Amino acid sequence: MNRLKVTLALTSVLLLSMPALAAADESSLQTSQVRTILSNVHVSGVTESDLSGKSIKEMLAQLQDPYTMYFSDSELKKFENSIENNVVGMGARVGIDADGVYLIEVFAGSPAEKAGMQRDDYIQAINGVSVKGESLSAVVAKIVGEAGTSVQLSVLREGKLINVNITRAAVNIPEVYSKRFDGNIGYIQVTDFSSDADEEFTKQLLALKSKGLSSLIIDLRDDPGGFLESAQNIFKNFIKEGTLIHTRDRNNQDQPILIQGGSSLDVPVYMLLNENSASASEVLAGAMQDYGVAKVIGLQSYGKGSVQQLYEIPAGGALKVTIEEYLTPNKHKVNKVGITPDIVADGSAAQMITALKKAGIQNVTVESSKHKVLVNGVEIRDTFPLFRENGKLFAPTRALAAMIEAGISWNNETRAVEISSAGKKLTFPVEADKLVIKAGTSYVNVDQFASVFSQLQVTDQGEKVTIRAVKGN
Repeated sequence: MNRLKVTLALTSVLLLSMPALAAADESSLQTSQVRTILSNVHVSGVTESDLSGKSIKEMLAQLQDPYTMYFSDSELKKFENSIENNVVGMGARVGIDADGVYLIEVFAGSPAEKAGMQRDDYIQAINGVSVKGESLSAVVAKIVGEAGTSVQLSVLREGKLINVNITRAAVNIPEVYSKRFDGNIGYIQVTDFSSDADEEFTKQLLALKSKGLSSLIIDLRDDPGGFLESAQNIFKNFIKEGTLIHTRDRNNQDQPILIQGGSSLDVPVYMLLNENSASASEVLAGAMQDYGVAKVIGLQSYGKGSVQQLYEIPAGGALKVTIEEYLTPNKHKVNKVGITPDIVADGSAAQMITALKKAGIQNVTVESSKHKVLVNGVEIRDTFPLFRENGKLFAPTRALAAMIEAGISWNNETRAVEISSAGKKLTFPVEADKLVIKAGTSYVNVDQFASVFSQLQVTDQGEKVTIRAVKGN
């Protein structure tokens, strides 16, 4: 049987790929082979007699394990494409705002680039049919399709309507991005651990090192995981030898995944995690944290501490089975617990700014416009949402607090945000002209915040707002 060890988080893609396999659709041979695999390797220790007389669907339901799944041949192909980040479409990242669906990024060499699509193009119609008011997922569903087929998009660009014909093709979505900030601060984001993410990470790390590197930020926020081997090879850039994880199988035996022939990086490293960082992300972060290689910044991670292996079913299909639970090198539990950050930071922009501050940037300048956020002149993917209410400009309170390196807490009794800086505690109560709560996030009146904290300087040019924090002022 072909086997492939992977660590995967439960994402919407995987949920959609889980079949509703009826007993009538499976052969007795398939059922028997699935039962044999589960009784031999599933981490729960389930026996063949426990599963006797049950269909595949019933066996999977009995396990109560969301990560053990049966795939038909076609579903297996979709699953493999999902973990390799392969899609068939135009090759662009899209987003949605009040004006509709727009292009965030056009991938190099993609059908979209070849057809002349540009960043910030707003999609108005697909094959002549308006998409006004439709959801992002509905628009994407109309764009993707079979390789070699065509789709016509009508896009609005700088007030002009342009028709673009695109021939769909298979596109490998980039999963590793790197940037350089002033002071030789490197930044690498990994969006998933595909089979080539490790090679791309090492390549981009070497490029950053070749130009001088004083510190490094590794961003694993919203990374659902992927191949365990990719996490192992990325970790090799940071330690010469050691243990990536400890594993516990159904017999409680530990088969550690080892690191050998690695190297070291003699600069401070900071890792960004959030509640959606899972699986291989947690493997890498846990190892980096336990060996003292990196400080973790952000929020408690997802807590997916199990390892799956893919088994081909000779009678048809494939079975992804949880075969082990893993622990960090220091044997900290991850499953249903997650990785605990060394420095807690809540909110996308606040996390990024906190990491940059720790990495060595003293003065932070944020430029926020409609679809773009720059920090010290470098574009970041984090949002820095601003809005106006009754003529006043509001910004995320946590992001502003991070810019001036102030402590922040919520006082539930007084319904106020408390900001601690330079030994003083200042309060911003929930009032129309001071502090506004939207979807659980607090936004503070920027002018009032700046009037209290003089190190914050604000330039409001309408669609573009620049906020600068100068250390020591």
